[in-house]
Amino acid sequence: MQCGHRPNASWQQQLASMYLVAICLLSNYVCVSVQESQDFLAVEPVYYYVGCYTARTDLLKESVYAKMPQTCIEICEHQGHRYAVLAAEKCFCANQLEPQEKQDDQLCYTRCLANKAQYCGGVGVHSYYSTTLLRQPAPHHLRVVNSTENSISLAWDAYESKKLLLAGSAEALAAQSQQIANILIKCQIVQTYSTLPAFLQPEFIVQSTETRFELTDLHPATLYNISVRAICVQQQQEKSECGHATLKASTEVGLPSPAPAQPKVLSRTKDSITVELAPVYNDNGPVTKLLIIVEFVDDALSQPFDAQLLGSWQLAQQTGVPYYIAAELDYDRPEDNRTRHFVVGDDKRYGRYHNVPLDQFSNEQEKPSHVHVSLGVVSTLRNITKTLYTRSSHAQHASSLDDFSYATFEKGQSSVVALAVTCVIFGSCLILSLITYFYLRYKTCHARGLPGRRRNAHEMTQQTPIIERENNGYLVEDELPPTLESFKQQFKMAVEGLEQLPRNALRLNANDVIADGRYGEIITGRLSEGDAVKDCALHVLSLDDLSGVSQAQLLRELRQLKKLRRHELLIDFYGISASADWFYVIFELQRVSLKRRLIESRQPAPAARLTVLSEQLVLQWMYELSSGMSYLGSCQVIHRQLCGYSVYVCADSKLKLCVFGPLHYVTNNGQQLDLDRWLAPEVLRHQHYTTKSDVWSFACVAWECCALGGTPYANIASSQQLLEAIRTGVRPAQPAYVYGDLFQLLLNCWQLEPSERIGFEDVAFGIRQLMTSPRHALCFDRSPTDPMETLPLYLPMLEIIN
Repeated sequence: MQCGHRPNASWQQQLASMYLVAICLLSNYVCVSVQESQDFLAVEPVYYYVGCYTARTDLLKESVYAKMPQTCIEICEHQGHRYAVLAAEKCFCANQLEPQEKQDDQLCYTRCLANKAQYCGGVGVHSYYSTTLLRQPAPHHLRVVNSTENSISLAWDAYESKKLLLAGSAEALAAQSQQIANILIKCQIVQTYSTLPAFLQPEFIVQSTETRFELTDLHPATLYNISVRAICVQQQQEKSECGHATLKASTEVGLPSPAPAQPKVLSRTKDSITVELAPVYNDNGPVTKLLIIVEFVDDALSQPFDAQLLGSWQLAQQTGVPYYIAAELDYDRPEDNRTRHFVVGDDKRYGRYHNVPLDQFSNEQEKPSHVHVSLGVVSTLRNITKTLYTRSSHAQHASSLDDFSYATFEKGQSSVVALAVTCVIFGSCLILSLITYFYLRYKTCHARGLPGRRRNAHEMTQQTPIIERENNGYLVEDELPPTLESFKQQFKMAVEGLEQLPRNALRLNANDVIADGRYGEIITGRLSEGDAVKDCALHVLSLDDLSGVSQAQLLRELRQLKKLRRHELLIDFYGISASADWFYVIFELQRVSLKRRLIESRQPAPAARLTVLSEQLVLQWMYELSSGMSYLGSCQVIHRQLCGYSVYVCADSKLKLCVFGPLHYVTNNGQQLDLDRWLAPEVLRHQHYTTKSDVWSFACVAWECCALGGTPYANIASSQQLLEAIRTGVRPAQPAYVYGDLFQLLLNCWQLEPSERIGFEDVAFGIRQLMTSPRHALCFDRSPTDPMETLPLYLPMLEIIN
């Protein structure tokens, strides 16, 4: 066999040894073995000879002069080509090979001009050399072939044992005898816009023959550092890393999430509305722009925006749609994303849109009674733009103490007369109220002091229910207090140690009743603490009017409240306050329940996804809920009324549990919730509450999260049939997009025997495991085979007390 790039093994070893001896003599080193020559090769640039291929006519127009392969390799490598092609003294560069054009290496017999030991093509054939450095056997030419919101597809060249060409020398050397066993793929987050907790990405091992791989379950608009490592088997059958390649790649920007808080209306005039814009957050990319959308609403039901018809005011006039974009605000600087005030209808231009006054609504139509101000969040990254449109509700018009305005009279006699008449009217009402109050107090005290002991005792035997004792190891029901004075003594002991708030620090909004239950009404108000003012929910207790059962339940809940400390997953407890006739228990005010958030997130067909929520966020909510319930269990507190309406979603998309008092109204008509569909079978049958019954209720809430607010047991119309159905094995149905691991976790919580249900610690651990790969637990993408796929039914009439 000829020398050059087609040597035999013994000839190569001789050449390598001779070359090494010459180098050692020049460098005054002592060389002892051929093994040291291999160490030398490990630090020199090494290229490999690809083979002999049929001459390509398309390369003849672009040639340079080169006397040896090394010169041609350096030229093509500098130009960014993958192959150096030699034909006598001509050098070409190429990026592709045609496997069917491979010829026998013996046909490339033309010796190179500068070194007769090497061959540069032949008659009708070219010699191909790779410009890739061979410091490692694999992988080569690692690249990104595709990227989406949640995935990155990689590709690399397959490893083949090739003959090597040492840079700067005329000799060809045999390839190292290494075999690749596996390819190890890792990725780490370098930069992301998400504020959600980052989880360690798993490692992937593929066969050595694979040249493509897709990384899935990645976060949108996130820069990853991806490494692909070759694991080789040495002669001693030991595995070690023998080469690697890394690159940085990014996923595409996703649909903005979470949805921004709706604008708060501060004031309004005939042709303008002043709103307060809260900071906007986006876990799926940057916040580039914020669109201010004006919608004229005729009734309580409004349709979603059609993105194709949504545009400027002039376009809305042409198409006849009742909504348009009033302004386009830049949010590309950090100082832009803050709480700010904006005047809708100030007749100025913002970006591409003109903010026309509101009284310029089309004269051809009757002007609607409501004007809603909605938002659109625009996220642009690497020339890809995603926009999330949100709709404001009628709650935007809800009155609060901040909206009250007090009229002032003009100077003159008429003002004095009007003020005097007003004072007389209010004074008369005050006097009548005081007379009525003292009369009712007298009648009540007189009735309690009557000597009709036998009649009173007879009434007590008819009206006093039996309180069951619970053998749950945590809380035991107290005996009913025999008298009102005994209850007040126990109540005083129960509230000792709770923070006392002065009555003058509270501003009550008595007309805004958000709930009503066994202790009284719940209203909204504001709490002043120094310079800070907080919105709050006040449980108004009339201690004299409570029944015996309500007295015992109130004492129990107050004792539970004393066991709890401030926790990020619980509604904040501010303290207690009292007046002459009323007692107030004050909590943080949250209005958006988890049930409402899930229902509003649904997207009708033919949208690509069932919801605007991400799988990661829904699993995060389940984990937060299980962590909060685990904390209650550690404090020996049983929730008793866990459902989608007793969990609230804050502005930052975090969950908080309500643990005191009645639940808020389900509808605006003041209808109350029927909890039966969330209760465990032992509670439905015996009213036996334990932590394990809370586990059952948690699984129902987790199912609601998966079903995006669907009604549990929607196929069972009455609560009377519910217990029998559960005992026969009926459970909430598994949606098609919820996979086995997650649903099995729910089934473990729905065991009929309470002792066989898992605990909240195991639930939290299981959900944490699923969060490492959210789309393997559930996937909200609409099925391509069924574009009209429907969600589990939401039937509010089955969830309320008729």
